[in-house]
Amino acid sequence: MLGLRFSRLVHAAIASGALVLGACQGGGKGDTDTDTDTGTTTDAPTTDDPTGPPFPPDPTLPLPPPDPPPPDPPPVDVPPALLGVKLLDASTLQLSFTEPLAPVETVNPKRFRLSIAQAYLGDYGGQPSTTLIDPRYYNLEQYCSPDPPPPCYYEPPYDYYCYYGPSCYYQSTGPLVATSVAALDGDPTSLVIGLGVPIQPFLCNTLQAFEDNPNFQMVLHLHYAAGGLSQLQDLGGLAVPSLGDAWVKYDGNFYSYQGPAFSTLDPFLPIPCQLFDGPEPIPDDPPDIPDSDL
Repeated sequence: MLGLRFSRLVHAAIASGALVLGACQGGGKGDTDTDTDTGTTTDAPTTDDPTGPPFPPDPTLPLPPPDPPPPDPPPVDVPPALLGVKLLDASTLQLSFTEPLAPVETVNPKRFRLSIAQAYLGDYGGQPSTTLIDPRYYNLEQYCSPDPPPPCYYEPPYDYYCYYGPSCYYQSTGPLVATSVAALDGDPTSLVIGLGVPIQPFLCNTLQAFEDNPNFQMVLHLHYAAGGLSQLQDLGGLAVPSLGDAWVKYDGNFYSYQGPAFSTLDPFLPIPCQLFDGPEPIPDDPPDIPDSDL
């Protein structure tokens, strides 16, 4: 009852003007500096909430590997270098370089020449030396008579006569020279050189016979002569340096010099000669070398 009586008294006072209600600053929301706050709440997460995004990585899942750095471009003032030479087959050499090469269609195959490089290390006294030999004297092919040997026969008063065969001998295949130069498909840093005749097992077996010799070494090596317009060069025009070019320019078949083993071959890149499954017999007598070549 008291509340009803009080309510009627308040309304009567307001109506008569005896009572004035003062307005609250801030729209009746208390002491605030702005009136933009409507007093409503929101469910949007804040960045201070550790349970909201961005979420930390799942420790049970491996992180993706970082992108590899781009390869360093070759120095513009360093010429391309020969890294190695190998036999793709008995008639093809592959040369690998440190960077891509310019087109090689105009490169003369005569810029390349193979040698059998034989070095004496000086352990038996005397000066170390190296001898370069034309491979024709070791690239020997075996020939055997296709006819079967005749049967044994007896002629009194002599004993039996028998022919043991078939009759076989070794003969040189002739000059082992480069006949073509071409780019290697899919690899701009390599090229291939075709040979006029294939490498024979006899040559590889001869080289392998010197592998364990502590005083002599014998390897198959490639020589190259730079210069002129049709030389090997990179895409920037820098030429591949010469490699033992005195042998390329030499007309003879034997060339000897004193000094450390293989001193004119820098870089020294022996060509592995392991093309054949099993060794062929090597004749007891070495191949004949003409006196004019000595």
